[in-house]
Amino acid sequence: MLTVEKITTREEFHRLGPVWNSALERSAANTLTLTWEWLSTWWDVFGEGRELYTLVVRDEEEIIAIAPLLRRTVQHYGLIPFRRLEFLASGEDEADEICSEYLDFILLRGREEQALETIFAYLQEQEEDWDEILLTDIAGESKSLPVLKRLCEWKGFKLEELRNETCIYVNLPSQWQTLIESVSPTFRQRIKKDRRLISNINANLRIIDGAEGFDENFRALVRLHQLRWTSRGEPGVFSSSKFSRFHEMLAPRALSKGWIRLFVLSVDEKPMAALYDFVYGNKMYYYQSGFDIEDSPIRSPGLLIRSYAIENAIESGLYECDFLKGDISGYKAGWRGQTRSILQVRMSRAQSKEAIYVATTKLVDGLRHIKRALKRVAIVSSNPLPTLR
Repeated sequence: MLTVEKITTREEFHRLGPVWNSALERSAANTLTLTWEWLSTWWDVFGEGRELYTLVVRDEEEIIAIAPLLRRTVQHYGLIPFRRLEFLASGEDEADEICSEYLDFILLRGREEQALETIFAYLQEQEEDWDEILLTDIAGESKSLPVLKRLCEWKGFKLEELRNETCIYVNLPSQWQTLIESVSPTFRQRIKKDRRLISNINANLRIIDGAEGFDENFRALVRLHQLRWTSRGEPGVFSSSKFSRFHEMLAPRALSKGWIRLFVLSVDEKPMAALYDFVYGNKMYYYQSGFDIEDSPIRSPGLLIRSYAIENAIESGLYECDFLKGDISGYKAGWRGQTRSILQVRMSRAQSKEAIYVATTKLVDGLRHIKRALKRVAIVSSNPLPTLR
């Protein structure tokens, strides 16, 4: 007999702390952004204005599923309020986004379908609680998606894909030399040339994976990151007080678990490049970076320090380096990795609100299409064909 408990208070949520990661480790969705440390820190920073709506499915005393959800009200096109369920660690304002890739339902291996059916049935019974379910940053290869699609078809709900982004990941061999020989000759020579240059000057690479020296070197990362982006006229992620507070609170929790690896490359004792990576489940996740290109004695300080980080990952026995979502061109493509999809999907049911939402979406999309067409016409009109003689 499966039971469902709805967690709605901070006290109930924090009581799950001792058992959360154990359930996560027994699921196919086992990843850093679904750990108790990541999600509870996110809730402490971003919980205001949101309601917890986390579901725990038990078979007697055993947890077989957790749906890490919250609820809030959103206005679509400023017209009608929609009660939305969405994953914890998603839905922040753009300037504050933590970018928690690979969010998902936490489902016990081998019981995914049964557990998700139970969650779906509960949500169907509680239809007065929500109008839409928005699942952001779920992997395209998630075990949950095929089950959700089947359940939506069966129950007459609509499931639509709103966004499809791509990330690059590199399967790591057992030897650095094997990896470096697999990239293009031009890319390989860039790395080797910078490594030769850096070996002939007063340079030092620090790798911080514990509390000692972390604060000082993290400040160096922040300074280099902000320097890089403000020089382009953009704010940089650490200009957000919420983004900064999240990482200040997360760091001691993650460091105690060995989940952070901070790389700082200095020349003449001055930090020149820095990387902020996470290590979890035998994978390295590239999260943030910063470098001073103006004062750098080498051509590509960012690429150089990333090469050292990947070599360190290989030496540590890790089997994957995940560059996460974002631009897949440039240096990321140079590593000749593979790609995976990161999706945003929306579930909804037939009701008057949904009909208005669909009609308005079609109207807005149509207006955008007309605007783009008029812009193209204006460009052509301002560049008339030359007169034939």
